Amino acid sequence: MRTVLLTVVYYLVVTPWGWCRRRVRDPLARRWRPRARTYWHFTAGSGPSGPGER
Repeated sequence: MRTVLLTVVYYLVVTPWGWCRRRVRDPLARRWRPRARTYWHFTAGSGPSGPGER
């Protein structure tokens, strides 16, 4: 019985909430930017540190 109740709650509460969140804001920030040179997101420390370091 508990499994059935959790399934019903999931499909009646959690799923519509997720759909509404995606309609408001895309969680992956997928947007077409025609002037963008690249779509890569670089972070500090993501590249090589310097000569001879690996």
